[in-house]
Amino acid sequence: MRSQLDHVGFAVVEGVIERSHAEMLAHDIDAQLPDVPAAGFRGLTQLVPSVRTLAQSPELRALVETGLSANARLVRSIYFNKSQETNWQVAWHQDLAIAVQRRVEIQGFVTWSSKDGVPHVQPPAHILDRMLTVRLHLDPADESNGALWVVPESHCLGRLPAGDAAGVAERMGKHLCAVNIGDAMLFKPLLLHASRKATSSQARRVIHLEFADVELPAPLQWSEVA
Repeated sequence: MRSQLDHVGFAVVEGVIERSHAEMLAHDIDAQLPDVPAAGFRGLTQLVPSVRTLAQSPELRALVETGLSANARLVRSIYFNKSQETNWQVAWHQDLAIAVQRRVEIQGFVTWSSKDGVPHVQPPAHILDRMLTVRLHLDPADESNGALWVVPESHCLGRLPAGDAAGVAERMGKHLCAVNIGDAMLFKPLLLHASRKATSSQARRVIHLEFADVELPAPLQWSEVA
């Protein structure tokens, strides 16, 4: 898996958790966040204890430590809930922004923004290279309900201008990452990826966890550390 992540930028690992565990997590999220916006929520592990336990579980740690290192820590968690009622399309992009505790101007950290009140900034590429995203699927996902498309090896190109992303995807070729309940998809932040609108009635609920094994230059701090 580490070799695949290094060379193509992503990997799908089947059956990381049982269907019953996925169903329990979905139930807990609904119970803990009854007023959550239907499309999703940030800071998930801070609000749903069972998701925090999942992020620290042997199953998840084995993936993270193989794909990154034993020093990796959780730095951001998001819940995505795509359905026909909450439907959206995501254009080709790289995940360039990280969440931090407060805004501090430091050379190389650019393009500040705020998402749900949390400061976000684009760090130097070497920070992104020390990160890994783990998406745990609570539903099956395919082309009909918004499974991720990726561009293999695009993470090797470094930070790309946003306007070049679609052209790079067309030139390099894309791959659909179809998954089942309990599967995990792992990818590097600089990997180009996209998602189409759902055309089926099947929901696509995802626990999105980001890990890093690098400290930010003081006084910058990760917003969510576990």
